Amino acid sequence: MNKGKFAVAVFVSAIAVVPCLSPTSSFAQGGPPMLTDDPGTPGNGVLETNIAYLEQRTRQQRLRSFPHVDFNYGLGNHIQLKYETGWLYTDTPESGGVKSGLDDSLVGLKWRFLDQEPSGLDMSVYPQLQVENSPGSAARGIAEPGPNLFLPLEVGHDFGKTKLIGEFGYQYFRVRENEWVIGLLGVREMSDVLELMAEVRSFNQNLLNHGDVVVNMGLRQALSPKVKLLASVGTGLTNNPDTPTFIAYLGVQLVLGEK
Repeated sequence: MNKGKFAVAVFVSAIAVVPCLSPTSSFAQGGPPMLTDDPGTPGNGVLETNIAYLEQRTRQQRLRSFPHVDFNYGLGNHIQLKYETGWLYTDTPESGGVKSGLDDSLVGLKWRFLDQEPSGLDMSVYPQLQVENSPGSAARGIAEPGPNLFLPLEVGHDFGKTKLIGEFGYQYFRVRENEWVIGLLGVREMSDVLELMAEVRSFNQNLLNHGDVVVNMGLRQALSPKVKLLASVGTGLTNNPDTPTFIAYLGVQLVLGEK
């Protein structure tokens, strides 16, 4: 099998075979517009700002976040500092209407400790802490009660114009059961300005056991050297009450600094 055919086979496998679990009610997390993050960092002195509309629906709840902001700054070539939050809207049958308020803050530090060029793999660790911005949003059932902690490991490898990325971590929650998180993401470079992406992702209290599968498709389209369009849409494949029936991301990425 030549390199091109092998890359396509790996990409298709990423969509078809990975076991997944069940997503949290929080929007914070992920490498926009996807849920699964990669080991990459912005580069020294580069600021990536993602501004977006997010939506997630389950059979019990509809969540929207707008504006949703995600700032990522490169401190050297191997460190990324992150801050993320948004204005959250929740709608449940019990609420009798839409409630809104400031979402939690997500702060993170990514360290890419292994580079693909000498090793064959990119690898990073990316601890992220989710904290309440104000007690009002969590008390009213809008935001997730905090603090919560996510400890993931990311691994990536390029196969020509296709990249395969895996993420594996553990999520600690303040008020509900902790869970394992597994994601597998395939990225295909279609042209100099367009990337197509597909992922499967899982969240489960018991590792690889009775999980809720979530699939997601997305794209990154360069509109200029400093601006990208980000979009994705996905769904869950199981019937648990908390499994998403619809997830979506639509936003732009602005880049300040030289990569």
